[in-house]
Amino acid sequence: MKVCIINNLYGKNSVGGAETVVHTRALEYKKSGNDVIIITTKASKSPKIEKNNENGLVVYRVYIPNIFYYKDLSKYGFILKLIWHFIDIFNFASARIITKILAEEKPDVVETHNLMGVGYNLKMQNAKCKIKWRHYLHDVQLVEPSGVLHWNHKKDNLAQKIYSKIMKRKFRGVDEVVSPSEFLRKFYEERGFFENAEWVIEQKDTRIQETNNKQITNHKFLYVGSLVKHKGIRILMQAWNMVGAGRDLPTLNIVGDGILRREVEKWASDKNNVKVYGRLEGEELKNIYKKCDTLIFPSICIENNPTVIHEAHEYGLKVIASDTGGVSEIVGENDILVEPGSVDELIKILIKY
Repeated sequence: MKVCIINNLYGKNSVGGAETVVHTRALEYKKSGNDVIIITTKASKSPKIEKNNENGLVVYRVYIPNIFYYKDLSKYGFILKLIWHFIDIFNFASARIITKILAEEKPDVVETHNLMGVGYNLKMQNAKCKIKWRHYLHDVQLVEPSGVLHWNHKKDNLAQKIYSKIMKRKFRGVDEVVSPSEFLRKFYEERGFFENAEWVIEQKDTRIQETNNKQITNHKFLYVGSLVKHKGIRILMQAWNMVGAGRDLPTLNIVGDGILRREVEKWASDKNNVKVYGRLEGEELKNIYKKCDTLIFPSICIENNPTVIHEAHEYGLKVIASDTGGVSEIVGENDILVEPGSVDELIKILIKY
């Protein structure tokens, strides 16, 4: 069987957990004996389609016509973002580019992930063939374009309702929906998405049920994630100001990048028990996990199935996590859930170490 995976970012352009999931699934498909191709975007405005072998996988990188590249979205104001999103939703040029690749490759299954920046006019059926369309859910992006909703979001506003209606039509041809959490399935079912599709819940269970075996002398905490407000980094900094200042025992390692990086680095500059690493990958990231014993996940937005929690479990770390979205489905018996955004509650937990 030939599987085509489509995601807006991949490899060198990766920014978060979604790209990790895409890469992992691609390797799993290949290991199971399938032919795998990946279609993703590139920043270059060259119309030439790039086809390369990247770590044993065939990767197509294409330029999707728009007023700027997807990764630059955060740099622009509301009006330009609105124009960009309108083009993205109704981008027939991107549909022609992707359709051309699919016609040449003739995959049996197309698995779409995050399509923002790729375009939403993909057609998996035509007079000559019918490709099975599998869609993998990562977040709430089909309701809120930013993919970010406050952790206790209950009611969609008018703009979100209009956007949801458009997205429901764009995805009505999906044959199978993969969700890593029951929470996200319920979130979309309540809004009438994917009414004719088959649902598959694929939860990766890395939960640690026994006490962490690491020998803890000087406690080492770890934050891994984007340095942005909705990931709760400011909540963590406020709590650390109360429990970490002047103490020699606990240390905090911060791994990640984002618009708040300078603020985080300035905050950490006068603290001898806090170190900011920036974005790490591969062996460098593995080494950080290995030398720490507790992950702090202080997100204040709706989360689905955070990759970072699974990574922490795989390296034997306990987890202190915000109880938001699908997080409660993946934590273990020895992990601790806290109310999102509660500095006081996080302080009470940290002060025990």
